[in-house]
Amino acid sequence: MEAVLELETQRAQTLTHSATACFRACHRRYQLRYEYGLRPEGDDLPRRVGTVFMRAVEVAANDEAEPFSEIEDALEDPYEMALVAAMYTGHVNRYSDPSILFADPEHVAAELEFDMPLINPETGKPTPVWRMGGKIDRIVRIDDGRLAVMEYKTTSMDFAPGSDYWTKLHLDPQLSIYVIAARELGYNIETVLYDVTRRPGLKPLKATPEENRKYKKDGTLYANQRDCDETPEEYAARVAADIAERPDYYFARIEIARLDADLDECRRDIWAQQQEMRAAQRTGHFYRDPGACFEISRKCDYVAICQNHDLDVRTPDGFVRLEDPHSELSRSPSDEG
Repeated sequence: MEAVLELETQRAQTLTHSATACFRACHRRYQLRYEYGLRPEGDDLPRRVGTVFMRAVEVAANDEAEPFSEIEDALEDPYEMALVAAMYTGHVNRYSDPSILFADPEHVAAELEFDMPLINPETGKPTPVWRMGGKIDRIVRIDDGRLAVMEYKTTSMDFAPGSDYWTKLHLDPQLSIYVIAARELGYNIETVLYDVTRRPGLKPLKATPEENRKYKKDGTLYANQRDCDETPEEYAARVAADIAERPDYYFARIEIARLDADLDECRRDIWAQQQEMRAAQRTGHFYRDPGACFEISRKCDYVAICQNHDLDVRTPDGFVRLEDPHSELSRSPSDEG
């Protein structure tokens, strides 16, 4: 009972798209990540590469001098940095072509954080329990004069026309949330531009173990063998060449409509979901969804510790505990005094 009273009297909690998506995927994962603040130490390669690539794009969008000037030391592995550099160069080259749809939209704003009430769609009144928070990548003006939310993503998934990637994206509430938030910030948003970049699967080439090397009569190795590791510079050049050869495989930028009916449905969905989240907080029971442990693209970060029962007080090896689970935001409603 005391825990319930504490929840009822605390300040409004931050609710982000990432948090709601996590709760939908698995209630237990949400509890570990957002209620307990547990995060894996360090990021895996997809997150590391995606984060630094996105930062380079953001720096460029803000018209700062050199996209890699402030992030050149962000990745310790020079091959990972070479990969990001090749991706960024390919991205710039792709959208320097004026024949590409939405190639060069006018920059309006970037990295817009929002903090807004969560409104009951039936009564029009805000809940004192939650405030919606997040960060919009970019606001742009397209050729016909409309303002658009522009969202950037990196992925290893197939996003060819007609693929499931786009079907899922059209259902994703994140874009509706960002349109709602941008309008709250005073931008008359009429559409969404979605910019997706495929993360190259090419790996750095390593020297062939000496015991496996085979030589031609002239003393040179066969074409598929090497006597030394590929350098980061050579690796970057090879990835860049592959990107340049098939840009449609690596890049897509499309318009995704968001009607007022879509936004209304999003508001209803978020309201219903926060009610489920509050119920879980009140009871302290966040049930597991075993179907979310091993998803198509990745294994859940918490599989190894999910069955532990003392994680509210003990930080397991390989994890850290964040005081603010929404540390990606410079200010969250829960930090306001």
